Amino acid sequence: MRSRSVNVPDAGTIAIAALSHFATDERVLSRFFALTGLDPSSLREAAGTRGFTAGVLDFVLEDQKLLVAVADAQDLSPQDIVEARQLLDKPAQDEDWPPRTSRDWA
Repeated sequence: MRSRSVNVPDAGTIAIAALSHFATDERVLSRFFALTGLDPSSLREAAGTRGFTAGVLDFVLEDQKLLVAVADAQDLSPQDIVEARQLLDKPAQDEDWPPRTSRDWA
């Protein structure tokens, strides 16, 4: 299970809301599709892949105006989105960390 601050919103939730925001602005949606190589029919499949959430948040973080708009639409601060993205890069924390050596497996 991934450990996260109580105050940092879930990155997946932010990404889904960001995609909804993209749909309200044809210019942004077109740019997103052009940069990712996705289209409306491939979006659902891509959403199930590893790294999709990070990619959506990276797209948002590359454009200050878009970052502020997505944050405002979700009643978040831009820093909340930055922190949610940073949490995606942290390793999952669980009871088996650090990894056990092979001698411990027997």
